[in-house]
Amino acid sequence: MSMYVITHKSFNYQSLPSGYVPLLVGAESKPNPDNFLQDNNGQNISQKNYSFCELTGLYWMWKNTSDENLGLSHYRRYFSKYSTFNQLFLNALVSGKGTPVTTDRLNELLKKYDWIVAKPQLIGMGTIWDQFVYSHHAKDMEITREVIAELTPECIPAFDSVMNQRKESFFNMFYTSKKELDRYASWLFSILFEVEKRVDISQYDSYQQRLFGFLAERLFNVWLHYRNPKLGYLAEYNNDVIGRAWALCSIRHAALGWLKPSNR
Repeated sequence: MSMYVITHKSFNYQSLPSGYVPLLVGAESKPNPDNFLQDNNGQNISQKNYSFCELTGLYWMWKNTSDENLGLSHYRRYFSKYSTFNQLFLNALVSGKGTPVTTDRLNELLKKYDWIVAKPQLIGMGTIWDQFVYSHHAKDMEITREVIAELTPECIPAFDSVMNQRKESFFNMFYTSKKELDRYASWLFSILFEVEKRVDISQYDSYQQRLFGFLAERLFNVWLHYRNPKLGYLAEYNNDVIGRAWALCSIRHAALGWLKPSNR
């Protein structure tokens, strides 16, 4: 039972709950002074980290772990124990900090749900498709749709439906059973590896080269829509910014209907 904490650098991990396991991604080219687990052991795609982001960690989890239940979070972004953002805001207002949910609590939730995912948040503008086109390159999502239509055409209705929604579970974060993860990862990487053959990111800047991480964020929602599992939602938070001032600002924005997702 592990919550893998994706990181590309050293960070303060000592206060994390039991069962939280740092995983260094892109480890092929990075120092590892803390002796974290590395994504370049066993079956891996560590060398793709510049464009696959946390997905090199996800791939490593899929191919090299035997946890009954497992999840993915980030070195600065965690699930709270709260199912709503209002609860998270109020707790942060009082305590001035965030606390990651325990793996014991996550395992309890999996007795009721198939997946624990981030509480969906409103897209900053328009639909999920609109937001991707505004922030990235439309042709890359168009190619992704073409690949899905070829490999898993039964998923196209779910893809189109999700792309027209205004809310999304962000950050590729989850907690689930290994059985559920295996199904998802097999589907996801078959699509992304084919898209990789058809797109040219060589002229993109370093941000846009993170394409496959961005695509997966949307495709995770497509998979959940298609499979229709029992979903449990938890509010996530960025450990770098959470605090009383953040909570006050977030409460004000929520009251005014301005709540938008944080930057990746």
